Amino acid sequence: MSVFEYEDGFRPRDQSVSTKLKYETEAKLWIDAFKSTQVSRPSSIKSDLGVIGLFVSLVISLVTLVVVLVIEFIKWLKV
Repeated sequence: MSVFEYEDGFRPRDQSVSTKLKYETEAKLWIDAFKSTQVSRPSSIKSDLGVIGLFVSLVISLVTLVVVLVIEFIKWLKV
C-alpha cells in the first residue's frame, strides 16, 4: 500500500504527525509537479512559424481533398 492509499478510501482527518507528514509530502509532490510544467524559456519565432505552417498545410490539404472529392462525385454522376 502506498503512502497515499487509505483503508476506507477517505483521507484521515486526525491531527497526528503521520497524517500531517503524508499531507505535506503529497503537497510537495503536487507543487513540484506544477513547477516542472512551467515553461522556463519563451517560445521562439521559429517554433511559432512552424506551428502556423502546420495549420496552413492542414487547411490546404483539406481544401484539396474536398475539391478532389467533388470532382470525382461529378464524374461519377455523369457515368
